Amino acid sequence: MKISNNNFSNEEVILDFHEYEACNFTNCRFVVLGYGPFSLNQCEVVNCEFTFAGPAASVIQTMTTIYHNIGDQGKALIEGTFDSIRNAGANKPA
Repeated sequence: MKISNNNFSNEEVILDFHEYEACNFTNCRFVVLGYGPFSLNQCEVVNCEFTFAGPAASVIQTMTTIYHNIGDQGKALIEGTFDSIRNAGANKPA
């Protein structure tokens, strides 16, 4: 669902399956469930927090377990994942 030019304040905002464009978010709680993609395009975000629930929270817990309980190989896997995230936009044209 595409939502454009809206103002959100002091709300819980479910991100899954939403495309927010040119929206303003103030003091909101973003919730990522992990059921589908989302986007925040040209949005202003002020004093908001992100939380993970459902499948997204399970993935975070799995990554935590791998990092802390599988030794150097587990740490390398998770750090490599973070490196891929950090560099995902590096080769895209401006």
